[in-house]
Amino acid sequence: MRYVVYAVDSSGVARAVYEIDSPTDEAANKRAEKLLDAHPAVEVWNGPRRIARLARETSD
Repeated sequence: MRYVVYAVDSSGVARAVYEIDSPTDEAANKRAEKLLDAHPAVEVWNGPRRIARLARETSD
């Protein structure tokens, strides 16, 4: 399936867009997690359905 991953800033504004192909929602989330090295948060979408919003862990 085709997924779109939006890299978003702290205000929720999309700063980059990635298209990925993955067989399942879980696999798409795992691929999107790797983008957290470069972005504070990402949202994974499959068409009009938001699959997940992932955010980089912050250290206190």
